[in-house]
Amino acid sequence: MAEKTFYDEIVECLNIQRKQLSGVTISEEVLKEFFRDMPRQQTARRQETVQPIPPAISAPAVHQQTTQYQTPPPAVHIPPQQEICGASPDEISRMNWDELAAAVAACRNCQLCESRLNTVFEDGSRTARLLFFGEGPGADEDAQGVPFVGRAGELLTKMINAMQFSREEVYICNTVKCRPPNNRNPEPAETEACRAYALRQIELVKPEVIVVLGAVPLHFLFPRVYGGIKKLRGNWLDYNGIKVMPTYHPAYLLRDPKAKGEAWKDLQQVMAVFGKKHTPEKRA
Repeated sequence: MAEKTFYDEIVECLNIQRKQLSGVTISEEVLKEFFRDMPRQQTARRQETVQPIPPAISAPAVHQQTTQYQTPPPAVHIPPQQEICGASPDEISRMNWDELAAAVAACRNCQLCESRLNTVFEDGSRTARLLFFGEGPGADEDAQGVPFVGRAGELLTKMINAMQFSREEVYICNTVKCRPPNNRNPEPAETEACRAYALRQIELVKPEVIVVLGAVPLHFLFPRVYGGIKKLRGNWLDYNGIKVMPTYHPAYLLRDPKAKGEAWKDLQQVMAVFGKKHTPEKRA
């Protein structure tokens, strides 16, 4: 007589308990399935919990299902946003002008790239002493790929000329390089996606003064400074040793022409840094 195995003893014990418990039945098929190879049986039970297997499926199919459960497909890796364009913020901080312009043109770091016609990188002189820093492109800028060429751009040109500069002498750029839909303000995630580009532009230009046009570029450079543009305009700030003058965005001045007087006072402070002084014309 063959020696009883561990499984034989368990079967015998269960059969005894089955006779002692009224109303409880355990079929031979259940017992047979229960005492199959334990690791395989445990896996099959977990598979049944995820996706019950109909009775018609054959044993090979069950085995195939079990194998798929044991070795799930590898997770899809999604790279960080700042690496989608092929350059990290640290790499961008070391780029020259050509590399930076190419990185911006190829950038897909945020949703704004989906609706743009052109990226809007810069205008003016890369060796300028004065830099104008705006919010983002509008419809005209998106169409031409140049910042401040619409109605607000025309007013900015007049402001620059009134300061005794030309557009060719100054540098102009924005916090974001693609047009936000319906000319809305850029969202924080969008300005963050462009942050490395804009900061590298400032580093390469090395201006003596930055004029920030509106609240968005103001808080882009000074995220810990509290207060709106109406409160902070006309007050000098310091960005890494560069003098910064906050003033109103030209688009705001188009909506509220009465604010032009305050903006002109701000610009005159900037003129004084460069030794320029406004002399009112004498009326005849």
